[in-house]
Amino acid sequence: MLEKLDKALMRVEYLTAWLGGLTIFVIMLLVTTEVLMRRLFNAPIQGQIDFIQMAMVTFSVLCISYCYRQAGHIRMDMLQKMARGRMGWATHLFATIVALFVVLAILPGTWAHFMRAWELGDTTIGVGLPTWPSKLAVPVGLGILAARLMLELWVFGRLILNDKLKPIGVPEPPDPLEDMDA
Repeated sequence: MLEKLDKALMRVEYLTAWLGGLTIFVIMLLVTTEVLMRRLFNAPIQGQIDFIQMAMVTFSVLCISYCYRQAGHIRMDMLQKMARGRMGWATHLFATIVALFVVLAILPGTWAHFMRAWELGDTTIGVGLPTWPSKLAVPVGLGILAARLMLELWVFGRLILNDKLKPIGVPEPPDPLEDMDA
């Protein structure tokens, strides 16, 4: 069951990472078009800055859980690497509890911020783009990260009880010495 949950969550993470990548691609097209329009025709695209501001939130926050799952984030795991076996899994469990606490502390505020933008019809100053889509991306991205962290709590608790089991859905950080050779 744990593997099925991990695979289902991984599909959601891939989808949000794909949406984030698509957003970056659209931003690149928009910036290129804006530069060409400004240089060639002296006609900049109105609202380009507003759109980029809204899109940056979307691609950065939606991809958090995917980045975490791939161990692509900055890790401070020196003590975790020194501990082996059950003690190692216990340090991972503690770090995950702290991370989940922080995410769950932030989540209600991000949802309230989105709801306020939705109810008030908040828009950007420049061309009046609605801000609620980018403000919705924050609780969605953090919610997916919270689901990933809860799944890890289950995995680490299981590994503390029996450290011979396979760690499912746990990010495997790359070896820095191997990265130096590349």
